[in-house]
Amino acid sequence: MSFQYRVDISRCIGCKACEVACVTANDLDPSSARNWVPFLESDDAVGNTSFAPYLCHHCEDAPCVEACPTGASFKASDGRVLVDKDLCIGCGLCVPACPYEARYVAKDSNKLEKCNLCEGRVQNGQAPACFDVCPAGARTFYEVVDIDGVEQEIRVGDVNDVDEAHELIVLTTPSVNPAPRLRFSGRLEDLELLKEKRPPRGGGSKTSMLWRNGAGKAVGALGVASAVAMGAMIGVRALRDRKERVAREERLREESQLKEDPENPAQAEKSADVVTEEAESNE
Repeated sequence: MSFQYRVDISRCIGCKACEVACVTANDLDPSSARNWVPFLESDDAVGNTSFAPYLCHHCEDAPCVEACPTGASFKASDGRVLVDKDLCIGCGLCVPACPYEARYVAKDSNKLEKCNLCEGRVQNGQAPACFDVCPAGARTFYEVVDIDGVEQEIRVGDVNDVDEAHELIVLTTPSVNPAPRLRFSGRLEDLELLKEKRPPRGGGSKTSMLWRNGAGKAVGALGVASAVAMGAMIGVRALRDRKERVAREERLREESQLKEDPENPAQAEKSADVVTEEAESNE
């Protein structure tokens, strides 16, 4: 099932409990949460200020997926944009491709890190950690997941219940619109400040451009094309292994369903086919 999530920047109090929860739940370096809370301040005489909880937007048309040379970055069936660490070579090419600066290469593992909306927690019936701990109710989340064959709702607040006098937006511009799933709500002045200070970047921010201007130059000296090609070759085998794992899990799921309802004629026929295939393979 597809998920829904929303952040109300006018509710955020800047406590950063979400950052701590992210680090704890995902066993990350304390300085490297996958979500963060920038402080925004206008440059005009009014001096409007706001906190802006920020995380991966899990875009429908994610440019980071296209930029990945090994297939490590991919879009899951429910819409999450995820990273297969077995395929990631730490090249960082996806970092400047992200319009929302939501990716970084971890120093300790040299692997790409980003928010996955606590996929493991959700699959076990828990809400994403940062949504679960927010004391101000600034984060709302909803998803229906299958847990041991039973559909369960994972919910924090109501993603469609926007506060009175609060507007609702997605953070895009006429030139940059990767169809982000994350929606922001809040007072109009706070949302205008968000759009002014945190617009989606077409070419990457100064931080995300470190790859191109720093490590990227070193790789360039060796030949960027060669480095990317080598990374792709390394990833081919792992990509094949991932596809085989998915197929194996699907087969095991079907076999489990057959055992639960052995009297179903269609399932009985499938069961017989499975037995035949196993016998043939043993020969």
